[in-house]
Amino acid sequence: MPERAFWTPLRPNQIFVRLQLPFLVGVTVASIATVLAVPELSHSPLLWAGLSALTIASGVFLLPSKNWMMTAWVAVIPMLDVICIAGVRTALLAYLPTVGMLCLLPFAWIAYRFRWPGLTVVLVSGALIAALPFALGVRPATTLLAIVNVLALPFIATGISLAIHLGARSFEKRRAIAEEATAALRGALNESNETQLLLRSVLDTVTGAVAYYNARDELILANSTAEKMVDIVGFRLDIPPFAGPDVLAADRKTPISLDQQIIPRALRGEVIASHMEWLGQPGNQIAIMASSRRVHREDGTLLGTVIVAYDVTELANAIEVREEFLTTVSHELRTPLTSIIGYTEEIVDVLGERAQHLGIDAWLATIERNADTLMKRVNDLLHVADAELVLERQQTDVDVIVRRAVEQFTVVAERTGIVLDTRVETDLLADVDPRRFGQAVENLVGNALKFTARGGTVTVRAHRQESDTICVSVADTGIGMTPDEQRRIFDRFYRAQAVRENALQGIGVGLSIVKTIVDAHGGKIAVVSAPGAGTTVQIDVPMNPAVATSHAHAVAITPH
Repeated sequence: MPERAFWTPLRPNQIFVRLQLPFLVGVTVASIATVLAVPELSHSPLLWAGLSALTIASGVFLLPSKNWMMTAWVAVIPMLDVICIAGVRTALLAYLPTVGMLCLLPFAWIAYRFRWPGLTVVLVSGALIAALPFALGVRPATTLLAIVNVLALPFIATGISLAIHLGARSFEKRRAIAEEATAALRGALNESNETQLLLRSVLDTVTGAVAYYNARDELILANSTAEKMVDIVGFRLDIPPFAGPDVLAADRKTPISLDQQIIPRALRGEVIASHMEWLGQPGNQIAIMASSRRVHREDGTLLGTVIVAYDVTELANAIEVREEFLTTVSHELRTPLTSIIGYTEEIVDVLGERAQHLGIDAWLATIERNADTLMKRVNDLLHVADAELVLERQQTDVDVIVRRAVEQFTVVAERTGIVLDTRVETDLLADVDPRRFGQAVENLVGNALKFTARGGTVTVRAHRQESDTICVSVADTGIGMTPDEQRRIFDRFYRAQAVRENALQGIGVGLSIVKTIVDAHGGKIAVVSAPGAGTTVQIDVPMNPAVATSHAHAVAITPH
């Protein structure tokens, strides 16, 4: 008979201990006890036939070669046990009918290990065990009750064996499903472990610090860079409050409270973008630039928070050195320039009309003009070096500021053959710093004239928008810019390639200053340009400071 797929072959000693020994003990004890009670049974040929079959079935375990017991031939043993119980039951039926219950052991063995052929053997064997007493005349079938008493026990045992067989098949299916699920889980676990190892390797390879917290603010993953970074402050990534005492703002002076530091803010749901802080005690400080992002599932529920930070100490120190250098150089230049301008004005005043007679009036005018230009450059450098722009706001007529800024360039426009078109609405009142805002407009107009060729046009517009903001735009028909140049247009000291090739004057801080002024007013700035098609720069500033926070919006170039 073929073996069941779910059956794991037992070793011979296991077969004897688990399957044969219980049957051997049961039959032996029952037989001895009955013979002691009824001595004449010791001469029963049926009893001795059954015990002989039992002896053979048990004696095979003494054979030197038992490899056949690992195959289907092991069915010989439970079949001998069935023959045993048939003879013993028939012999002891009148005195110990319950001995037939022992047939459950070989029946269960056959039903559990073998497929349907094995169950067929069980059914046939049960019928033979039940019919044997009638066939040999041991128990005549005189009444229906007698027949039931003889047949009941074998058929009950057969039914139990059938239940065992069906249960075994069900167990086989469930075990197969469980094994498949276990294999799938093992594969998923291995894949997850490999992914985690890969992710850990990637995180440890990147130069930035990375930490991930789940929705319960529990640390799930962090690389070694992140652990070293917070160790400087004196706290751990996995222990609240995720903050330490030695944290300063970007100015390197203002302490940041624990609840306002990067990780607590990010875990509260705040969006952090390019936020700078100084970590550590004086003498062992590093500057970091941090950002954070909340991660959500497809259904919108929070999955966790990712925080990334980079060590920008070298860059911060370089910027600080640069700012100090700019400030020092600017002041060093400003002092002699002030003397040059002052003495030039004094010479002009002293000479008066005699300068013209001497033919040096043009020279003096050139000295004054270039000295003023150089002073403007120095002032721009000082402005760039300012750590913070302080505004002196007041209610201002923006239209007046724009017109005055344009008037300063009227002579320049006429001399270079450029049309300066001004379209400014009246009564444009806003709470701005008139000096700084005027400086921004002057820089825009000056840039437009500088990059526009003779015969071109520079158009200056100012009007009020529905969003309670004032829009000032300066458009030119000049050389325009490429997309790459537009991305860097507000960088300090950046000069486009066309500007460098044409040797146009400037140090590349004009638009950077404009953006700083506009940002300080809570406004927005946008640029539209294309090579050879000119440039339009538009700034939008709120009419009052409250609008800057309650009506923040992205700027788009508006049609006129």
